[in-house]
Amino acid sequence: MTKMKLATLDVDGTLVRSDLSLSPAVVQAVQSLKDSGMEVAVVTGRTLGELVLFREQLPWIRYFVLSNGAAALDAERNITFYEKRLPLEIARIVERESRKYSVMTEIYADGMSYVNKSCWEHCERYTAEFLHHPSLASGRVPIENVGDFLAARSDDVDKLYFTFEHVADLPKLESFCKNYPVDLVVSIHDGLEVNQKGVEKGSGLLALCDYLGISPDETAAIGDGMADIAMFRKVGLSIAMENAQQQVRDSANLVAPHNDQDGAVWAIQQILKAR
Repeated sequence: MTKMKLATLDVDGTLVRSDLSLSPAVVQAVQSLKDSGMEVAVVTGRTLGELVLFREQLPWIRYFVLSNGAAALDAERNITFYEKRLPLEIARIVERESRKYSVMTEIYADGMSYVNKSCWEHCERYTAEFLHHPSLASGRVPIENVGDFLAARSDDVDKLYFTFEHVADLPKLESFCKNYPVDLVVSIHDGLEVNQKGVEKGSGLLALCDYLGISPDETAAIGDGMADIAMFRKVGLSIAMENAQQQVRDSANLVAPHNDQDGAVWAIQQILKAR
């Protein structure tokens, strides 16, 4: 196996537990990657605003691939070195279609997530109470109407994210979205994520490797979601979490213990062995 030089880490369902806590053992394990001389990056569906508490515990992490690959950031230099955002017109069309269903629509843009205030105050309707956790709520901006927000906006957005009161509506909106040049991912919380075509964690990871001058074969990835499969296909060493769906586990070279058992510690130990 090629020696690993870069570790790319998913957050939800991987580094953090189901209660969204980041344990001291996982913090120390991630620190051990840095101490070994490896480059470390976070590759996540989150916005930067949703990583405030995470970054307080691991402030030295420099590289971030955000919103499932819509943008990549070098935090030390404060530059976005890669971006491929969802065209505004497509975002407007999909948002209008979503009004046929009882959904909570989130517009990921500007490092934050914009959400209808009326939905945000009743997240339980969409089984999305977890979004009120301090580690995620900091990245949300409740507004009066996301449709009006898109209508008034002039810049493209990172992605759209829909959570449903009735999960049976998810495939209906998903089918509509397939008429447009977008990439779709169903999240671990039964949410539908809509990105620009060609935007996924794998493309963001390749942009990061190019930026760092590191081969994908010299890169390891840990993840648990369907969005992580695209990342696994690009790297030299892929590790899925035990809590991942079977399709995700089958896509990885190794399977780590459950995230609620700090399985990321074991996964990082395997990466260090391949250092």
